[in-house]
Amino acid sequence: MKGNTMIKAVVFDWAGTTVDYGSLAPVIAFKAAFSDAGIEINDQEIRRDMGITKWDHIGKLLKMPEIFQQWEKEYNRLPDFQDRRKLYEDFQSSLLSYVKDSTSLKPYTLDAFNYLKDQGIRVATTTGYTPEMMQLVQNSAYKLGYQPELVLTSEDVDGDGRPSAKMIQKIMSDFNLDDPKELVKIGDTIVDIQEGKNAGVNTIGIVEGSSLMGLSEKEFDSLFDEEKENIRKRVVNEFAKANADIIINNLSELPDAIKFLNQTEEKIANGK
Repeated sequence: MKGNTMIKAVVFDWAGTTVDYGSLAPVIAFKAAFSDAGIEINDQEIRRDMGITKWDHIGKLLKMPEIFQQWEKEYNRLPDFQDRRKLYEDFQSSLLSYVKDSTSLKPYTLDAFNYLKDQGIRVATTTGYTPEMMQLVQNSAYKLGYQPELVLTSEDVDGDGRPSAKMIQKIMSDFNLDDPKELVKIGDTIVDIQEGKNAGVNTIGIVEGSSLMGLSEKEFDSLFDEEKENIRKRVVNEFAKANADIIINNLSELPDAIKFLNQTEEKIANGK
């Protein structure tokens, strides 16, 4: 049964939000690509700009002082365009190999998706992945029952990837929505929140299984309750600094978040 909702569409991120708990695939692929080039890179360096297009991400990594210095020491020169392209090709090859075998839905993804369908809320997605990467992830997710109506990459908007508002603006156009407040962007990185803010839509940060948390499901589940709570607080603080409108632990809390946004928008519409 469709609800009388002010929220008309939800825009999900992929890795770390609806699939790939901990957003591990890109981290593994970046490490493999840089390792093949003789460069050691850590999770923190990789996750700093997670969510932007992967070509841009490699460019940012190559400018980090720690990596820059390693490259000079290894090759007696600065990294150039050809180096960046080789890293990108190796990253893509590693990622495609990984996601082909390991795409799984995060907890509560299907429940949340079915709730949105029941409410008549349309589902779209944006990502920092390329169309080729996305096709593999999308096909696996479809087989598991998660089937968003619209799946966009930066190539759908002339390469203008996140945190640009372009993909969300295209979703609004394709869904014939005029008011940004009728949409919600949900993601697991600061770049997701920035994308939503730049488009003027509601934003929701997801804590558990996020790139900001940076733990696999097994690693998180093995922690004591107090440790889990401390990690949640750290991620919540990061989302709060980015001015996320709502922060949820996991997608089981999405229905309540949608209801809250609807009530808030209704009060504003009624001048309360």
